[in-house]
Amino acid sequence: MAVWEAFLTEDDKKVMAARKPRKPTGPGTKVGLLVIDMQNTAMGHDKPIWEQLDEFSGACGPHAWKAVPFQQKLLKAARAAGMPVIYSKHIFHPYTGLPMSEPGNNFSSENSKSEVPVEVAMEEGDILVEKQTPSCFAFTNLPVILNQLGLDGLLVVGNSTSGCVRATCVDGRAYGYKMSVVEEGCFDRIELSHAAALFDMEFKICDVISTDKALEIIGQDASAAKAA
Repeated sequence: MAVWEAFLTEDDKKVMAARKPRKPTGPGTKVGLLVIDMQNTAMGHDKPIWEQLDEFSGACGPHAWKAVPFQQKLLKAARAAGMPVIYSKHIFHPYTGLPMSEPGNNFSSENSKSEVPVEVAMEEGDILVEKQTPSCFAFTNLPVILNQLGLDGLLVVGNSTSGCVRATCVDGRAYGYKMSVVEEGCFDRIELSHAAALFDMEFKICDVISTDKALEIIGQDASAAKAA
């Protein structure tokens, strides 16, 4: 059962039963793995969110840590297959003079809360995109990188489903990329926000797929690269 089904009303279910679903756009012919904003400030501790907001005001807590094992599987498979792995960080450097670059801000480059936790840390060969807006495409060099790599699709995981993941997928589709969101690899602070964002993306924007399907795509992409 899709995670959003628990939130649908009876009228919603009738609409869904009566309409034709959006046709999947497919993963693309050459795909990369995009890991969005897996930063300490969004992770927090693996304990109830309301118990840690004084330390991690942006924590997604257990929802975030539940996604980590799925991300680890995808990262391991993508790296083994030679698939490009791209990370984004929502980050502000002091040299920019922007207010959010002050050390006390969660997203300041001088604050350890802006770093990626060791459980899903970047490795040599991974690519980093730094951003200051929700979308990984807005005012970044991500389109240039994708063009250089010859990618036309992205498997997407990370933080947060209703925020930066959704914004990135909206812009990615606008740029013409085939975006596939891995359901178990994304998370949000509020369960309703997570479910509704996944529903909206599947309903209107891009494909929402399982980790197993994403692993299958990674395998197919690796086989195609060897055959080329």
